[in-house]
Amino acid sequence: MLKHRVLGLGLAVALAAVPAPAGELDRYLPADTEIVQVVNVRQILGSALVKQIGVDKIRDLLKQSEELGAVLKELKLDPLKDIDRIVSAAPSVGEQDKGLLIIHGRFNVEAWRARAAKAAKDNKDVVKVQKVKDGQGGTHEIYELTLGEVLPVPVPTLYLGLAGNNTILAAPSKDYLIDGLRVKPDATKTSLKHKAFAEMIARMDDKQSLSFAVIGEALTKGDLSEVPEELRDVLKSITAGSGGITLADGIKVEMSVSTKKAADAKHIKEKVTEGLNMAMLAATALAAQEPKLNVLVDFLKKVNVTSREKAVSLKAELSGDDLGKIIPKDQ
Repeated sequence: MLKHRVLGLGLAVALAAVPAPAGELDRYLPADTEIVQVVNVRQILGSALVKQIGVDKIRDLLKQSEELGAVLKELKLDPLKDIDRIVSAAPSVGEQDKGLLIIHGRFNVEAWRARAAKAAKDNKDVVKVQKVKDGQGGTHEIYELTLGEVLPVPVPTLYLGLAGNNTILAAPSKDYLIDGLRVKPDATKTSLKHKAFAEMIARMDDKQSLSFAVIGEALTKGDLSEVPEELRDVLKSITAGSGGITLADGIKVEMSVSTKKAADAKHIKEKVTEGLNMAMLAATALAAQEPKLNVLVDFLKKVNVTSREKAVSLKAELSGDDLGKIIPKDQ
């Protein structure tokens, strides 16, 4: 069963970034995008850390589900070879009915259509196949997946379509999917309403493994009734953020956030530092029972959080040697 959580941006204090080829925007980004998350699958699978763990071990995990294996075979899809990058775009954190998931790689369109037709025949209440005009005299085939019927997911209905052999699009709204599918195959750029955000994305590095970018206003749209008041105040003080995680032989974290006032940046730094201190106390207690976790304590001590005028930055790195003390190479 296919499932994708289109929206979902975990933010402690809204630290963000996005990798895309330098100077280039993903042409499928919706015009109202103000949050982007990227999973750089090729970089992750090619990292020394994942190679140490073993890609074959990951493949074995996938094979443990006979149902999943059968579906992948019918789709003629090898997720460890055929998927390059996954991009999640949305206008805000709190609007789960808006946004677009963009999956770049190599896909067999005819195999996907055949599998969708079979699923629609066998599970009429879960999968429906529809035809929509592509705006160029032809049609696109889209698939309506009623996930709420079989899975406890925050997006009960998902619309999915293939924009050719190299891109899959999915959205909680049919309108977002159709707009994405109507992007011309030869399009070289997208037009975001927030020009500063477009410039921010274009400056990002494509070598990060996991990353996300956000404009401050996007953090306070939607229903925030369940968000603690103190955190809501922090979110309202943020204007933008950038950052991400890079896997190599170890793990490197770089994050930053800009604020409306210098006092806001100082406050965020204090709160992040408080959180790190609490984490250090917990790690120290765990290390008393499991000595190899002293590496985690040392790592937390080295996390560098600084504030300067209206900006806060966080940098941290866990070397391959230190990581090996926690996860032995033979595991």
